[in-house]
Amino acid sequence: MSVLDGHAAYSGSKGAVRAMTEDVAVEYAQKGVRVNSIHPAYIRTAMARYGAKVYGQTLKELGEEFPVGHIGEPIDVAYGVLFLASEGVAVV
Repeated sequence: MSVLDGHAAYSGSKGAVRAMTEDVAVEYAQKGVRVNSIHPAYIRTAMARYGAKVYGQTLKELGEEFPVGHIGEPIDVAYGVLFLASEGVAVV
């Protein structure tokens, strides 16, 4: 069983949020409002621990199935949010 099995609704909802984010970003860009969303894969959280348990794996084993060879850390997401919220992001 893959970590991606049985996730069609979850993945679909992430795709819907991504599409909505793009539409809202375009709609509000001329008003100076930046709109972004972040969609990480597995991050070391309670949800990831539960997922690993369901698949009979450790977090390390679960992470080895991903191209980068590990799951992300919460700080990885925090840095992405910080960057997107900063003035360092160019408005095109």
